[in-house]
Amino acid sequence: MSFSKSLVVYRKEMMELFRDKRTIFSSILLPIILYPVLFIGLTSLMSRQTKVIEKEGATIAIVDSVQNDVSALILKNLMTINNFQFMPYTPESDKLYEDKDVQGILSITDSLTIDQFAVYKVNLQFDKSSDQGEMLFRKIQNNVDSTRTILQEESLQKVQISPMILKILDIIQFDTSSSQKKMGKMMGSILPYLLVMTLLSGAMAVASDLVAGEKERKTLETLLVCSVHRNEIVIGKYMAIITFALINVFVNLISLYFSISYTFSRSGMELAGISFPINSMLLILAAFVPLAMLVSAILLSLSTFSRNMKEFGSYGGPLMMVSMMLAMVSFLPGVELSNAMALIPVINIALLFKAVMIDEYTITHFLITVGSTLLLSFAAIWASIRIFNSESVLFRGDDESSLKNVKKDKRNLFNPYYGMVYMVLALVALYYLGSAMQTKDLSRGLVNTQLLIILLPVLLVLRIFKLKPKEILRLKAPKPVEMVLIPFIAIPAAMIVSSLAGLINQIYPFPPGYLEKMSSLFTMSDNTWIVLLIVAVLPGICEEILFRGFLMRFFEQYGTKLSVVIVAMLFAAFHLDPFRFIPVLLLGLLLGYLTVRSGSIINSMLSHTINNGFAVVVSTYGTSMWIKPLLMDSETIKPLVLIPAAAIFAVALYMFHKVTTPKET
Repeated sequence: MSFSKSLVVYRKEMMELFRDKRTIFSSILLPIILYPVLFIGLTSLMSRQTKVIEKEGATIAIVDSVQNDVSALILKNLMTINNFQFMPYTPESDKLYEDKDVQGILSITDSLTIDQFAVYKVNLQFDKSSDQGEMLFRKIQNNVDSTRTILQEESLQKVQISPMILKILDIIQFDTSSSQKKMGKMMGSILPYLLVMTLLSGAMAVASDLVAGEKERKTLETLLVCSVHRNEIVIGKYMAIITFALINVFVNLISLYFSISYTFSRSGMELAGISFPINSMLLILAAFVPLAMLVSAILLSLSTFSRNMKEFGSYGGPLMMVSMMLAMVSFLPGVELSNAMALIPVINIALLFKAVMIDEYTITHFLITVGSTLLLSFAAIWASIRIFNSESVLFRGDDESSLKNVKKDKRNLFNPYYGMVYMVLALVALYYLGSAMQTKDLSRGLVNTQLLIILLPVLLVLRIFKLKPKEILRLKAPKPVEMVLIPFIAIPAAMIVSSLAGLINQIYPFPPGYLEKMSSLFTMSDNTWIVLLIVAVLPGICEEILFRGFLMRFFEQYGTKLSVVIVAMLFAAFHLDPFRFIPVLLLGLLLGYLTVRSGSIINSMLSHTINNGFAVVVSTYGTSMWIKPLLMDSETIKPLVLIPAAAIFAVALYMFHKVTTPKET
């Protein structure tokens, strides 16, 4: 691949983008206009509107049930509120209040305490949902507070007690935070959300045009027949999307800087020493580069997969929604950047933004955030290259994913689109129905989840489309030697995966109660055989039928290796447990290999059952003499045991590879 040719494609795309007035407006001109309107225009409008509401005032009907010197003082002070009109309460006042001609009804009452001391209450009826109602309550509350202070001082003076006794205890603030930190706290919540959204919107506007747009204009074929390799085309277009995405972020930051600076100067905040943290913003801009790379690669993949710009919009909408929800973590109080959070895309950048703005970030968190996002971006651009080099994906027919096409040929059911739709529906059913069933009765809920949510829908789909279960699910008997080798593969693999989970717990500690919740799975019944049936046998059969048997068929057009990886990732995500994602992913890769290598799902069923059964045995009999020598504590495998376990695993896997063939059925 020649990078110079990629630069030629890059220059070509940039020239075309700069000729497009719509792109220039949405990516460059709109942010320059938007932020001054938001910060300067809305601030001025809000200030002006507040004055308008206060100038309008309010009309209040008064009921004085006490009619003594104290109530007279209360009323006298209330009359001093500017733009407020007071009228005696009449039977018609309630009707006037309903018609909004009267904004409040105020009554003064009194009562006696146990020691016969008179206390007074000001009861206010108003509409808190309206701006005028909030203003009314605020002004009356401040006025009544002032009257209360006067009454308290007069009462104390009558018994010859100094009014200073009311201030016998006070709290004085000594704020050690800098002006820069105050500014960072103000900006650290809303700005990450705004910048992530502008990054996405700018990149989407460009990505939709670079491939999906060229498909519509019928110009992509011309580009493909030139002397530039497809990989070079992808890299050139990828760099163009990144460039415009970063231009969008940079323009937004500059516009934001001048808008906020102007707003602060108008409000006099510069006199308090508050300034815009330029150094922090430069660091944030550097952290946004990997995120721009990741977003650009994902959008380029979507644009390549889409038949036209309209279809790209249907994919981009959900991506925008998911990113918006992830970016909103910056609004949540108490959520801080940690080693675990630094691995989650978008969330890590949003939390890093908050931490940098208040100068409470660590270089470790910064490097993990940038490094993890870079790794994901490299994986995403690799996927983009694979998609762009696939003729069947790049030039998909109009009805490829339609139900009509499935009716014509049942084999068309198995495409990635329907695979992802099925996965999403299964996840939704697991999250809502499965959780509800397991909350009522854990053991029965787990059984129903495996049979009704995981297994039954697969069998129904096969029945409805009249597909052959033995052929689709790879339900063929494996060779005896394969089944003999499976325990020597599964048990060492379970030890290694368990130790990996323990290592993850050391680096990213599990939350309190997590381990107790996991242990409850193995103690739901006193009968170990019942626990093995529910936790090991049923998942080993049902989950393997769903993932290695059914879902893997949807992704086979990407090749055997990639389909194994995709299904392993879906398998890990299906467990809805971020702390076990990597161990379950590795287990899924092993199970996928065992299935496709032997052509039989029975091998992965047996391995899955042994893996889960091993966890049950260790949890139940961890203190027994026959298993205790293998463990450091009740559940942790000794490191020295892992060495022979890894050796046995490697030898058994090699032998399995030798006795099997990659023949698919």
